[in-house]
Amino acid sequence: MNKMNKMKKVVAMLLGVSMAIGATGCQFVVTDNEKDLAQTVATVDISDSLKGSELDVASAELDALVGNLSTDISKRELVTYFLNNGYQYVESYGYTYEQAFTMMLDGLVNREIIMQYAMAYYLTKGKDAGVNAENCKKYIETELTKVSGKEKELLQEYPEVLTFKYFLTDGGKTEVTDTYNPLEDYERAVYQLKKSVNDSLDSLEESYINAEAEDHDHATARTLPTGVDTAKEDYYSTNYEIYTGRNTLDKCGEYEKVEGSTRVTRQKAYNSFLANLQSYALVQSSGKVEDTADLTQLSYYYVELSSILGQSLINKYFDDLTAEITAKIDENDGKYVSDKYASLVADQTQEYATSPTDFGTALDSVGADSYLLYGMQNFGFVYNILLPFSTSQEVKYNTAKNNTENSQDELYNIRKQILSEVKAKDLRDTWISEHDHANYSNVLDADYTAGAPVYFFQNQLTESTQYETLTQYAGNYAFNGTVTEDEDGELVVKSNSVSIDEFITIFEAQLNKNVGEGKAKGAKVDAYESASQDTVYTTDGKVDYSKFTYYTGKVDLSATAKDYFNPASDLYKAVATVNELMFAYSTDTGCLNTYMGYAVSPYGTNFVKEFEFAAQEAVKAGVGSYAVCATDYGWHIVFTSFVYGEGDVYGGYNHAEKDVKGTFSNQFYESLKAAASSNYSTEVQNTVLTKYNTDACVTRYQDRYQDLLDIK
Repeated sequence: MNKMNKMKKVVAMLLGVSMAIGATGCQFVVTDNEKDLAQTVATVDISDSLKGSELDVASAELDALVGNLSTDISKRELVTYFLNNGYQYVESYGYTYEQAFTMMLDGLVNREIIMQYAMAYYLTKGKDAGVNAENCKKYIETELTKVSGKEKELLQEYPEVLTFKYFLTDGGKTEVTDTYNPLEDYERAVYQLKKSVNDSLDSLEESYINAEAEDHDHATARTLPTGVDTAKEDYYSTNYEIYTGRNTLDKCGEYEKVEGSTRVTRQKAYNSFLANLQSYALVQSSGKVEDTADLTQLSYYYVELSSILGQSLINKYFDDLTAEITAKIDENDGKYVSDKYASLVADQTQEYATSPTDFGTALDSVGADSYLLYGMQNFGFVYNILLPFSTSQEVKYNTAKNNTENSQDELYNIRKQILSEVKAKDLRDTWISEHDHANYSNVLDADYTAGAPVYFFQNQLTESTQYETLTQYAGNYAFNGTVTEDEDGELVVKSNSVSIDEFITIFEAQLNKNVGEGKAKGAKVDAYESASQDTVYTTDGKVDYSKFTYYTGKVDLSATAKDYFNPASDLYKAVATVNELMFAYSTDTGCLNTYMGYAVSPYGTNFVKEFEFAAQEAVKAGVGSYAVCATDYGWHIVFTSFVYGEGDVYGGYNHAEKDVKGTFSNQFYESLKAAASSNYSTEVQNTVLTKYNTDACVTRYQDRYQDLLDIK
């Protein structure tokens, strides 16, 4: 689990007023003037109330820093927070303005309390290392000597920026080593702020680009694997700047412009962004309009920087809480985790051993953070690749079914004939586009006119600094089709059609390619080939569903349950192969992006009977087994991804493997740690808020925002 997505439980002010009022078209209008918006609607100061607490030593130190902190919550902050977060409660959830603004102010107050408590925590923790108010002020003085002009003026106007930086850098440290970067939290916060502004400008700019350029249509986009284009939570870059169009793109580092962007369209977006800020008096200081050439030199930017740095300090505090709880669960060679594992196995054994129905229900809830550690025989999971009837074939079959003169026997033969004519196609054609925002292939970088293979998501198939790696996705099945250019130079993407026999060949070839030559073997089922309607439907009304299975096979995996998580295992490679082929061909979107596929019980399912029989038989045959069966929807390629045996499925927890990615023990440990950390942080947060969200620490000035509560 990534560091930055562990402890984000505290209510925090979202970044950028323009993210809401610029991008969403919010119609909420504030009529207050600049002076009114500058009013303080609440003040938070917990320093005096820290006396006698576990952070008593920080009481005087925090009090000495109050002048360097924004302990006042302004009406402008409240309006900003409402526009970013509260407005949706009015529009979508039926809240009154009074309820929404009250909730928003409570959130801002709670955030300020936690932020001040976090600072007191670091004043206490760093006391012996010289982290104190006096050294913080000296640090600020030194930092101010390093800057000049507008930057110095703004840092003096917003001293909380350098105050937060002092604590985020563990007392103003700057020396970076191979294992420690004291600037990391600060640099990440700056990157996140700049990226948020760029994202907002991107959204605004796209509206201008679409208005000025000829619109282009896209076919219905094929479902994407989970994680595509997902940046890592802890990723940041110091080589990244805000692009306004008044500067040049080459000065913005890693920022990538939107498709069709020009300096003209970017400047239009930036001007619109500024207009939004001006309407809320966010680019003015003491009545004097600011020079808006450089957004990072505006007071607005420093207000937002103060906000995100304060939130980063809160995140840092909760990361420390995570470290505390991690140390506790690691004690005695992970006895807590081992005991928890044993306890869960015992509880699940008692709950499910005599109740297959309850076990089947529990199977449906299995996921990355929800483990079923006890197993029952012949329960498991399957993936389903559906190669469907075409529209015309479906019409033909439905017409036959609606014809009351057709007997069951005749319908069987009609369907069998239609099934023999089914042609599937590679559905990933919509992932190929000359437009960057819609293209997920390497085609624009490849010599596609020479017939070079087209692959997808190449930047996310291996570990990278910026993006999450796609899991259980092989990524080495080339697009089954052609990519050419028409006479106007436009891409022409066409998928090839494949019969069921051709698809089976592709299916086994990919498994053998990724798992090992000769490991995937199968054969047609004679019962299907030789079956006639009178042998399928008997006179007593029973149906022999085995006669609907066209092909069966198995991949030789020698797999255990633990191998499902391990990228080096044959099972993982087989699942990754089938997963990719599902995205390429299957029209059953319900099975895409699932944890292990569809849950299968030997006692019955809600699936159509032909599919149910094939799936149950595949599960009985073990992990890696596959079958091709026919239903009223087309051909189903069923692959067994996971099978439960009797008793303890995973054979115990091994604390020595807690940090070894791909092992079950690592998965279980991280899941348990996340749950324990979340519970612990919630408990700490509730305790802090109960203790300090009092009249002694918080003063609200309702008369100053009553006009907002009175909006109808």
